[in-house]
Amino acid sequence: MGSVIPPEVIEEIKSRSDIVEVIGSFVQLKRAGNASFKGLCPFHQEKTPSFHVDGSRQMFHCFGCGKGGDVVRFVMDKENLSFVDAVHMLASRAGVVIPEYAGASSPEEARQRGSQRERLLALNEAMAAFFAENLRRDPQGPAAVYLRGRGLSPEDARRFRIGAAPDGWTAGLEFARSRGFTDKEMLAAGLARQKEGSARCYDQFRGRLTFAIANEHGRVCGFSARSLEAKPADGGKYINTPETPVFHKGHLLYGLAAARKAIAESGHAILCEGQMDTIAFHRAGVDCAVAPLGTAFTPDQAKILKRYTSRLLLAFDSDGAGQKAVERAAEILLPLSMDVRVISIPGGKDPDELFSTGGAEAVRGLVGTARPLMSVLASRLPGKFDLATPVGRGEAAAWMAGFLKHVENRVELEGYATEAAEALSVSVEAIYAELAGARRLERRREGFTQETRKTPAPAVRAEDRFVYPAALLSLLELAVNSDDAARRIAELVEPEELTSQDPVTRALNTILGAAVNGEFEQGIGEVRDALTDRPVPEISRILIEHTACPDTERAVSESVAEFRRIRRRDRKKELMEKLRHASSGEDKMKLLAEIAGLS
Repeated sequence: MGSVIPPEVIEEIKSRSDIVEVIGSFVQLKRAGNASFKGLCPFHQEKTPSFHVDGSRQMFHCFGCGKGGDVVRFVMDKENLSFVDAVHMLASRAGVVIPEYAGASSPEEARQRGSQRERLLALNEAMAAFFAENLRRDPQGPAAVYLRGRGLSPEDARRFRIGAAPDGWTAGLEFARSRGFTDKEMLAAGLARQKEGSARCYDQFRGRLTFAIANEHGRVCGFSARSLEAKPADGGKYINTPETPVFHKGHLLYGLAAARKAIAESGHAILCEGQMDTIAFHRAGVDCAVAPLGTAFTPDQAKILKRYTSRLLLAFDSDGAGQKAVERAAEILLPLSMDVRVISIPGGKDPDELFSTGGAEAVRGLVGTARPLMSVLASRLPGKFDLATPVGRGEAAAWMAGFLKHVENRVELEGYATEAAEALSVSVEAIYAELAGARRLERRREGFTQETRKTPAPAVRAEDRFVYPAALLSLLELAVNSDDAARRIAELVEPEELTSQDPVTRALNTILGAAVNGEFEQGIGEVRDALTDRPVPEISRILIEHTACPDTERAVSESVAEFRRIRRRDRKKELMEKLRHASSGEDKMKLLAEIAGLS
């Protein structure tokens, strides 16, 4: 679901999210001035603090790794979130309700949608507490007995927000009503169902063990509920909250909110098949485990994990279904350039069973068994094909090519193709031939009748490799730190001299324009806000340094003169290159005249 966050709401969220306070919850900061603080950078390893936070300009910048920006940019980088998710996280922290504008016919309708979203999240939180209390109050009930049989203590149930839905038809509804929620909200949250042909409602998860599902920010948005009956009459063994405004099954991963910190610290995530396996890893002290919600792993879930780490360990069952799951995951993960490895679980057990028989140490040991994905796939070839015959090796090569066609990075592809060739005792050229055939077949299936040229890798943008002239940086530094300097630069530098679209020149133009119009501070804010979308280390460094200049007039004059000298030099090089390729005498004369004027 797409949504647009109004600018005024973003500004309100920023105004309520003091950057020193927000960053201080992640990093130990020490005062380094009136409104300046410093600490160890959370984005790279260092022993001497190079990470600075400026409370007056609401900016951060690391002089070690170059990261910088405003409070939203910090949350995006630290929590591996998109802009919208970072704003939502800050909004939740600051108590700001974000209206959902997608499809709304008016701002009022949009605000109502935002209010509904908050109501549904609050309702899910209340029901999670209700289910947990119901489990605690009935230690001899079916849910408590089942958990003890699986080796989970009451403390484990509290930690993982496991509960029990009462067996009555309307116990959940009655609780929600007592907390001020309506039946309509229970239906909207997927916590109740309506009897067909009637206005009467009844509980969705009655008599089931419940696992609270939290979004990335740790807020409960739905449930996965397990039947305690051998043959449940009201659905399968597991049922999930249906799609709601706050619950989208294919975009959620069980345990992610609890695993984010461990993923960052360990450098990898573990993908399990279900909740109990995920819980087994967390109980063993391996807190980087997550799982899809009872369905196949999706591309959206893969992209979410990619935001947190590029290394993923698959902890699937070793049976036929688990092997198929590894193959499906490979097709999703290979295009993302992730280092995918497969955990080997002894005795055909799953992590939950292994915890029961071998304890925490046995589960912790699984991490060390992880093998590269392509090696695991290659090891399955002898059991699937007759590699003693040319036909069998050909079938095996075609099977491997079915995975290789998903690899977009050429360096990775070369390594994988070499592994496949060695496993089959064939040449790498033979593997590439099979790969070409697999890609042609895929194009035909997608409706192409002719082979199309492969789209070249996107070129590195000029700005990304641009080395900014010292004089240009000096002008921006002077302009940022003095309203008077900015106005003086605007007087001396003609607009046509600042037509480049690189970020530093755009920032300088913004400051100069704001200073001339008497809106200097607003200009600083605009430059800072632009870094949220596109961080530029040179700009965030300049914004946070607050460099004082004892002789502004002289510094401006010298910087403008040096800036023009560099522009003349670069223009002369450009004209000399054109002169080398000029064909007519008239063109050459014009170019020579312009070159002479620059000398």
